[in-house]
Order: sequence, then structure tokens, then C-alpha cells
Amino acid sequence: MMPGHIVRFAVAIVAFAILARLPVGLDQAFQFDAALALIWGFGILSLVLLTGYAGQVSLCQATFAGVAAYGAGMTVSSMHGGYLLGIVIGVVFATILGVIVGLPALRLHGITLAIVTLGIALVFDRYVFQDHIFDWFTGGTGGWQVTSADLLGIKVDSSQHLLAAYDVLLALFCLVSVLMVNLHQSGAGRRLRAIRDSEVAASTMGVNLTRYKLLAFAMSAGIAGLGGSFYPLIAGSVSPQPFWVFTSLQLAAIGVLMGVRYVPAAALGGLFMAVVPDVLTRYGHGTFMNRFNYDISFDWFQIAVGVLLILQLILLPDGVWGDMRAKLLHARGAAQRKPAREAPA
Repeated sequence: MMPGHIVRFAVAIVAFAILARLPVGLDQAFQFDAALALIWGFGILSLVLLTGYAGQVSLCQATFAGVAAYGAGMTVSSMHGGYLLGIVIGVVFATILGVIVGLPALRLHGITLAIVTLGIALVFDRYVFQDHIFDWFTGGTGGWQVTSADLLGIKVDSSQHLLAAYDVLLALFCLVSVLMVNLHQSGAGRRLRAIRDSEVAASTMGVNLTRYKLLAFAMSAGIAGLGGSFYPLIAGSVSPQPFWVFTSLQLAAIGVLMGVRYVPAAALGGLFMAVVPDVLTRYGHGTFMNRFNYDISFDWFQIAVGVLLILQLILLPDGVWGDMRAKLLHARGAAQRKPAREAPA
């Protein structure tokens, strides 16, 4: 492997070692939040590939995750398969749907494509995840129940072994993140970025637009599905509510807020999306707020996201992580130039 690849994998291993210890000692609710942060992190990571790399718009990433979650739940609960098989089937289902959703992208662009993908999310939200015609896939009103499972020889379930599921999710997230960075530096990544910058110019240079657009949608849906396939495992069941259309809008908004072109922004966005609402719900009625006769609840999270998104687009067009990265690079460059200026003539 190239030295750059070795450094990235080493950074991923160090990050895993640190992040794996963070939920230890927390109550079960916060451990669930940590695992859920990774699931939403996969959703934002899928937007980094699709929007940040390839310049394509999608407002149905939560739909991909939901299809994978139901596929995994059906495999384990109805077909009595192992959870590893459930993950594979869930990711395959999501990837196939990604290719289907990607077909309109061959002709549509921008806001038109966004509206089409939003319509697909609405159709699945109303007529697939909640319609009795698809009970064979969704498990009916109660959804699929996954009370215990065995994953790669590790006993995992939503009540007793939540940290084990978190560790597996974290390892996969670190691995996919490294692969994403490697993809960005590869020839395929350069072709995707060429499509993002100008489809006409990319086509003139010989880039196969059909192949790479469908590839971007398929890979993006597969990444979102990989995270979603773990939801039944950490929650103990799967239902439509976590994957409704508004979740897709949140993923897109928080992805842009954190920096949709950068892989680390997916981790920040997932943490923000999973933990902040729970903290507001838990402590929004606390003594400090009551002293001012003021209530903070989960509803304020939606308002905060909207306000932050507006401020970010004005003040930090490259996102939170993009701004942090630019400042770090500027500081490092200044530190390297300083000895040269101080050297004697």
C-alpha cells in the first residue's frame, strides 16, 4: 500500500480506539444515542459521496436506510437467518433502490432531481412502510422484533449488549470512512468530481456519465443502507417513524451544515443529529431553564437546525468541518513560513 493509505488506516485505528471508550459508563439511553449517531453518520456519509463528490442531489437517504432496516429485520425475524445475512440483504435492497432512484438523475439536475427524490421518499413513507400490502416486508403495524442476535460470533441485542453493537458499527464506520477518502484520491473519485464541477466538461473528457452517476447513487444508497441495517439490532424493532421523509431532510440539512464535502463531517453530523435532541428532551425542563420560566423541548431542535443552516450558508459556506480544516491548514502553513522569515540573511 501507498504511505498515504497506511497513514489513513492508522488514523482510523486510533480513532476507533478512542471513540470505542466514549459510551462506556453511560446509561443505556446515551449508549443507544451513540449507536444511533453512527447510523445517521452513515446517512450523512452517503451524502458526502453522492453530493460532495458527485454533485448529485438526493432527499431520500433515510428511505435507503429504512429499506435496509426492514430487509434486515425481515431476514432475522421472518426468515430466521443470521444477522450478518440480514445486513447483506438490507444493503443489497438499498443498493438496488439506489440504482432505480439514480435513473432519473441521468436526465434531471438540481432542484428538479431534488423534488423527484423527495417524491420517492414520500411514496415509501406513505405507501410502502405503512401500507398493509407490504406487511410481508415491514412486519405489519408492530414491525419486526429483533430481541437477540449473533453477529460474527458476538452476542448483540438492544438491552444487554448494546456496546458490542456500537463497537461493530464504529469499526465499519471507520473502515468505510477510510475507503471513502481513498476513493476521493482515486481515478474514479476524480471522474465523480469532474461530473460535480461540470457534466458537459466531464463528458467531453470521456467520462461515462451514465455509469458514474448510477455508481454514485448505488454506492451512496449502499452506505446509507449499511447504517440502517443495524437499526433493528440496536432498537430491538423496526418501525417507519425513524425513516420518514423529514429524517431525509434533516440528513441533508445537517450534512450541509457540517460540510458535505468532507468525510469527518459525517461523524460530527451524526453525533449532532442523535445526541442533541435527546439532551434537549432530557434537560429542557430542568431547574436552570425553569428559573427563567422558559422551556426547551425537542421541537426547538428543528428551529435550531434551520437557524444554524442559514448562519452557516452566510458565514461558513464550506460547512463547520470545512472551516475548521481551512483554519488548521492556514495555521500549519503560517508555522512553516515563520522559521524561514526569522532565518538570518
